[in-house]
Amino acid sequence: MTKVDTALQKTPASASGNKLPVQFDPNVHWNTLPEVTLNTNHLNAKYIVTAERAHPAHAAFDMLRTRLLQTLAEYGWTRLAITAPTRGCGSSFVTANLALSIARLKAVSTVVLDVDVRERSLHSTLGITPRNSMSEYLKGMIAPEDFFVRTSPNLAFGLNNQNEYSAAEIFQDEMASDVLDELQDLLNPDLILFDLPPALEHDDALAILPKVDCVLLVAGAGESKPEDITKLEQVLSDVKPVLGVMLNKANS
Repeated sequence: MTKVDTALQKTPASASGNKLPVQFDPNVHWNTLPEVTLNTNHLNAKYIVTAERAHPAHAAFDMLRTRLLQTLAEYGWTRLAITAPTRGCGSSFVTANLALSIARLKAVSTVVLDVDVRERSLHSTLGITPRNSMSEYLKGMIAPEDFFVRTSPNLAFGLNNQNEYSAAEIFQDEMASDVLDELQDLLNPDLILFDLPPALEHDDALAILPKVDCVLLVAGAGESKPEDITKLEQVLSDVKPVLGVMLNKANS
């Protein structure tokens, strides 16, 4: 049963009988988010191949998209974290490509959060100017409509305009859980993607893992040591299911 179904059970339908009350209608809240236009030249320069799908590499992300969505649907999961052993493996690159690939499925709504607040980068990958601070949003200081932007009717981004070096403490605060639950209730997305910081450098990634359902690990060819990948899989799987390891920067 979806959250919309639950809301319908708890609250009478509107007079027309086929619409949710405003406070329970996710479309109303999606429409409050300002829409920005992605610059395809910028995306191409950043190798975001799923934007125009001109490069054959987009097929790998489409395959990943379908496999992930099937697994998430099987288990009823909606929150996927994407992380890497160390910086430079390309987790933000994978997050951006995956998000734009999923957005082509008009029936799937997705929210993307840049929670690598120690060294923010997703906004640069996408070419979007962040509106506010992720740490302040997770502290409950910023309303969703003042934080998120839409790039299409079914894709929204929560980006960060300043670095924060006490990230783990923010993630572990109960307010962060309340904020994420509010986001789930207001926008009712089918999927929330979390672009996490590298998991072996600090405890930031581990701190937010209890708030997600599962993890995708990104390894960088020439960047990630096999022992680091094995270690990280073991560490993460003690907290959340690891759906797999994606090898990035491979030549073939």
